[in-house]
Amino acid sequence: MSYCLNPTCQHPQNLGDAELCESCGSKLLLIPDAQASPASRYRTIKPIGQGGFGRTFLAVDETKPQIFPQCVIKQSLPQKNPAEKADRLFHQEAAQLQILGKHPQIPELLAHFEQNGRQYLVQEFIDGKNLAQELEQKGAFTETQIRKILQDLLPVLHFVHKSKVIHRDIKPENIIRRRLSPTPLPPLENSFQPSPFQKDIVLVDFGAAKKVTAPGLQPTGTIIGSAAYTAPEQLMGKAVFASDIYSLGVTCIHLLTQIPPFDLFDTTEDAWAWRNYLKTAVSDDFGRILDTMLQSATNRRYSSVSAVIRQLNPKPVYLEASPVLDAPEEPAERVLTPAPGVSLFSPQEHAAIQQALQEAIAPYNVIIQVNQAKHKLNIVINRTPDNPVYYPHLAQIITTRLTDLQLNKIAAVKLLGRVNNSRAPEWQQVLQIDPKIKLRNKIIRLHHNKLAKRIAPLATQDFWLPKLQTKEFWIDLLMFSLVWFIFGSQIVIFNAMFALIISVAFMFVKYQVSQNKEFANNNLFATLVLLFLMAGSMGNSRILNTGIFGFLLACLVVASPLFFIKENYQ
Repeated sequence: MSYCLNPTCQHPQNLGDAELCESCGSKLLLIPDAQASPASRYRTIKPIGQGGFGRTFLAVDETKPQIFPQCVIKQSLPQKNPAEKADRLFHQEAAQLQILGKHPQIPELLAHFEQNGRQYLVQEFIDGKNLAQELEQKGAFTETQIRKILQDLLPVLHFVHKSKVIHRDIKPENIIRRRLSPTPLPPLENSFQPSPFQKDIVLVDFGAAKKVTAPGLQPTGTIIGSAAYTAPEQLMGKAVFASDIYSLGVTCIHLLTQIPPFDLFDTTEDAWAWRNYLKTAVSDDFGRILDTMLQSATNRRYSSVSAVIRQLNPKPVYLEASPVLDAPEEPAERVLTPAPGVSLFSPQEHAAIQQALQEAIAPYNVIIQVNQAKHKLNIVINRTPDNPVYYPHLAQIITTRLTDLQLNKIAAVKLLGRVNNSRAPEWQQVLQIDPKIKLRNKIIRLHHNKLAKRIAPLATQDFWLPKLQTKEFWIDLLMFSLVWFIFGSQIVIFNAMFALIISVAFMFVKYQVSQNKEFANNNLFATLVLLFLMAGSMGNSRILNTGIFGFLLACLVVASPLFFIKENYQ
């Protein structure tokens, strides 16, 4: 099957492998000039889309192996626009895709050329459905699904903006979910080789993209994009990076509600009313993120993709992980700093950590290397000279992933940025542990301590209420107070803190004795009252302030419960 590319052809479909259209006689094969790609012969199969600046076709490269021959051809339509402007837009899009296509979540540019007075772009074919098709087939998305899409797509948009390009046409139709093959297909010859951890979300159609040539206020440009998803400033020809964030926000609420964006805006209130049409509720924090993305005024909207990513991942520092609940105690696991020569993790664990981190930053085409050093991890981010990256953003992604991995043995993490494994790093950062999380985890560990479990009932009402109704409890409380007061600084020799220690020791001995023997509680209380009266009558006598006398008295009081076992008095 061949499809004629002549826009005026009345019967463009042709059977077989003909080289000329049976209806209009136009050439069916696209053959780029020798400088572009001397070996390629592109045959169009069917149209798959059309916009204001061109048509898109599914095609095959007849010179490629049959296992991976498909590609996408975009044909410009200069007849709908001034020829000079169409030519400029064509070369602009080709130049942008030459750079942006290096990202594994953006289709790669395979060729661009002119034939029969028309211009053509040949791109990598993305096998899958766009989000508009998914919405139609499966219904409204959930918050979890939208979060996953944002987590996968925002790094791509960050890469686009970092390349000084504004997409200007973000909508569900231009976001494709790649159908991942269970067995990787061989890459095209001389083409960019994607990471094995590639994401399934792909951003397509850069025909409306705009290159930002200089910082500051941009001149008014072409009003372009899909009106339902376009930011207010873009409708006035003044698109900025935040315009893409607005369009992405509109895309999200459309997917959440399955309602056209125009119907989600309340013109009487001049505000979005998307919550009124939700199929399933969303969390307050996620709702606030979407509301900020949808602000009409750019000074109230997120100014950068990094700001949105920080809101979706609100823990930008490495967090010490909590212990696994109800796990058997293993003394070796409680040691944070291993002995010299002992690894923090087994080879299998080490490989799993490295793979997880590599997957987290796969869109940036850098290589992660993880090294163990005592109680620390050294993570090297290695890039090529032609692949500039923003290390602080990668650090945020890595730290969030480390938190998810629950690595209890790590006390610190050091990040290093290198170019082609250079000896001296071009960037480095030490990830700090969040003090609040560290304190919370200490409390969690305390809850699982054996001693803590034994004293935990002291914090419950069920423990105290029955005791408050017994005579023994009040006598014990008075005993504790008497001992504390006797050894307080006002009567004998010790300060209040040391007196408290003696009082606690006294009550502990009394408790241990009463566990095995019947206790003469009244006799012991009477003895303490007598001791209290004697010490009080002596006041601040110098003999009572001597250290040896006070120490012996403290020992005698602590041991006194041993002399009041009830059987001694029968």
